Amino acid sequence: MTASSQPETAAAMSFPALSRAIRAGQVPKICLFGSSSMEGVGASSPEHAFAAVFERNFTPYAPAGVTIINRGIGGNDARDMHGRLQDVVEDHARLVIWQGGTNDGWHGLTADEFAELTRTDLQTLRDGGADIAMIGPQWCPMLEECPDFPPFLSIVPKIARELNIPYYDRYNAMKAWSRDHSMTCLEISPDQVHMGDFGYRLLGEEVAAWIGAGLGQDSHSS
Repeated sequence: MTASSQPETAAAMSFPALSRAIRAGQVPKICLFGSSSMEGVGASSPEHAFAAVFERNFTPYAPAGVTIINRGIGGNDARDMHGRLQDVVEDHARLVIWQGGTNDGWHGLTADEFAELTRTDLQTLRDGGADIAMIGPQWCPMLEECPDFPPFLSIVPKIARELNIPYYDRYNAMKAWSRDHSMTCLEISPDQVHMGDFGYRLLGEEVAAWIGAGLGQDSHSS
């Protein structure tokens, strides 16, 4: 991960439930809960989508293996995710990687409506014993042109800070990728909204390393 693309850390990087499972030699479940970025829309094949790239890069941190549950559905907003939260709760994952804040402006949700639903859902997942990591909205041409999108760039990390949840600032990470690799926004997201294979590769690698670093910090503090 380059210095310019380090994610924002809204909380101490620690994933205790996941760390305990790995140290105990278990095969932990990690649930990917979000919209098209978790589903992998835009990738040329499933093996090039976020879930597969993340799994390949996270496996070295989990010697017994890891089970990835992909609950990403393209087009979902906070109302849709709230409606299927129980499925995520019943997964009993050690870690839920939450991704959202992209579709809500398009769908007419206000930042306040989004925040109320999201806070409730994240607290429910936490009360169920899961660690949580949050991935923020992306940088892409269609969102840059959406007048209702800007509030979500601030409300998502604000929720992470309020709830003390580690937060990956994808928007600024993608701008760093553009600089580091001399790529335009459109080259990273060829259909103007979804990442292509290159973007998913970088996202999967960085998020796996980011969470892996959190495991190390947890072991140092225990």
